[in-house]
Amino acid sequence: MARFRMPLTAACWWCSLCALGQAAEVSLFEGALPELPADSDAPACWRTFSCCEGSEATLSAELWQHVKSWYPKYHMRELLDSTPRMLERHYTFYNVYLRLQGSPLWRVWAADCYFGVIGILLNALPAIEFEEGLFVAQNVFAGALDMLMKNNKTVEANWTLPLEPLDLQLPFFLGVRGNDCQGSKLKVFVYDTGNFSLGSLFCSAGQWGVEVALHRYFAASACRTRDPDEADFFLVPDYRACHYHMAPTFQQRGLTRIEGDDYHSALIRNHKDKYRRDADADATFRKLLGELPFFKRRHGMDHIFIFSDQGFIVNFTHTFPTWREEISHSIFLTTEAFTPGCGPSCFNPWKDIVIPGHLDWDRIRLMRQHNLPSSERTLLFNFHGRLPVNHGYYENVTVRRALTELAHLPDVSIGGFIEEYFEVMGKSHFCIVPEGTSSWTNHLYESFFAGCIPLIVSDRFVLPFQDLIEWSQVSIRWPQNEVNVAMYLYIRDLVESRPADIAEMKKRVDAHACWFDFYAFDEKCSPYVAVVHALEKRKRAFPKYLHPEWWLPESGV
Repeated sequence: MARFRMPLTAACWWCSLCALGQAAEVSLFEGALPELPADSDAPACWRTFSCCEGSEATLSAELWQHVKSWYPKYHMRELLDSTPRMLERHYTFYNVYLRLQGSPLWRVWAADCYFGVIGILLNALPAIEFEEGLFVAQNVFAGALDMLMKNNKTVEANWTLPLEPLDLQLPFFLGVRGNDCQGSKLKVFVYDTGNFSLGSLFCSAGQWGVEVALHRYFAASACRTRDPDEADFFLVPDYRACHYHMAPTFQQRGLTRIEGDDYHSALIRNHKDKYRRDADADATFRKLLGELPFFKRRHGMDHIFIFSDQGFIVNFTHTFPTWREEISHSIFLTTEAFTPGCGPSCFNPWKDIVIPGHLDWDRIRLMRQHNLPSSERTLLFNFHGRLPVNHGYYENVTVRRALTELAHLPDVSIGGFIEEYFEVMGKSHFCIVPEGTSSWTNHLYESFFAGCIPLIVSDRFVLPFQDLIEWSQVSIRWPQNEVNVAMYLYIRDLVESRPADIAEMKKRVDAHACWFDFYAFDEKCSPYVAVVHALEKRKRAFPKYLHPEWWLPESGV
């Protein structure tokens, strides 16, 4: 691991953080950092303040080792088996952060375990944002970076730290990385929706992270306007899917529950107020609409809502049953065009935009690492994930049941979740993209980063960015009710008799992966480019008005 140096690409957002520190007038870390010892004969851990021996004033040596185990994972969210447990992890660090913050002995903590302090700060950031707000989280992040710049001997100290997220994810999701909005002249008013969009860092994980990514992109973009009268569109940030998934289940396994409470965590502060309840879904969405002062001016036609799960469905709950009465004219950015139980009537291709689900940066990186050349791939196709045999929700998903009947065939890999998933994708010519509990699945977008040609067996899956991507050149669509040996034989013949064509298609898949990379901030090919392009088209075709209440002739007419 190289020593930490502020990347050149970070210059702009680093200045923003400096300005935040000046505005706050008081540095959280003022006077906290000890001088590095100059004695070259001192033990290595003394020279880097990384002995972490512990004391009554700080943490025990054992606890410092627990901090160290999470130190390189500060930017990862989906490491535990449920959303509430993931949040508990950050609140565990937040409780230590509060002890650290309240101590007059900052210098003692830093001298005892310098990089451990940095690990506490970085791992606590999501909880800090929930409890103290985005501004404080930005300042704590700036403090952690300042500590790294003052002591960058991470290799010598044997405290390895991934540096890329300090320049990519965290500045972006903390709202301090600006962008030029691809040079567009669009004007987008971004609402401050308060608690509806609380938790940018935590809610940025997994496929639902698209709710945060698009919010943070437009909020920090050159397209943003704070003048509603010049706005072309109004973006309504709402971390809906994330907030519903923070709800605990009855006696949830692994959760540190409050004594006498079968649901709520003792570590997450006010856990019962952190999540949304299924029974209140309609009222919650209506409350959000009531906080949008410009919604009624054009009957919501210029307002944008993001849906990141199964259209209006989140965790099998309809989040706005009476949506037709309120937002039927609004623009939906949605991963799913075919909401279960609603069908095509919940999606209008003339106004709505299909978007890809978000993939975590680490997941993208690992898939790219295992992306083999076509000539080195040994598997015809693969699918690993939820199936009728391993998940109750999928018992009636016939296409996935049909896949299990192909698992015994040579040169394929089909089954449940496996640790070597990325390796299997990287050595498969095709990745099967089947319908699940709804028509869309993130398996499609994963396949591009693995260089694995998508074999789509979901008849109702409406694909994104169709005017920018020629999908027939980068995928195969096969009828989902014909997943059988005939499909296997077709793919085998294709791979064996037309290897040059397969290699060329694989190259096109690689070249198109950028359209689904939410960390391609400054590129000409990214989901942001595609969304801006789609909004520009809708602006040109926008009706001037819907049905105004009245008008009168001007004088002299």
